Amino acid sequence: MTSERLNAEKQVLSRYLPPNTYLFKDLGTSCPYILMAAKTNRGNVYTIRIDLRDFPNSLPHAFVTKMLKTKTGEVMDSPSASMHTLTSEYGYTRICHYGFNSWGPKVSLYKVFIKCRLWLEMYEQHLKTGKPMDYYLNHQA
Repeated sequence: MTSERLNAEKQVLSRYLPPNTYLFKDLGTSCPYILMAAKTNRGNVYTIRIDLRDFPNSLPHAFVTKMLKTKTGEVMDSPSASMHTLTSEYGYTRICHYGFNSWGPKVSLYKVFIKCRLWLEMYEQHLKTGKPMDYYLNHQA
């Protein structure tokens, strides 16, 4: 990510999020990422990690920084269309936030965060009802 783009992303984030809710890590290395706190409507706080390796030119990987489980106790570490997950990395649940065909370099980190935040709301609905996340979320083309 260019320094110009990084500054633009920081401006957007500072406009919409409190400064203590996100932190850029390992910038200048081959594996930069951002950690972001996301509080759900139920008051639960999760940490989202968004990898920035080739951002914004390619779809970034996004994770909840722990291994989540389904309502029935299954570990969410594998691709699941009905649960909107991908293969885990770092021991974290990787979540699907944008389809490859929907991604473009104009998408901001804030928009990715909003999609992740929405995913967390649907995850908590799944925990409450047992219905797959597909019940609440449509797949992008």
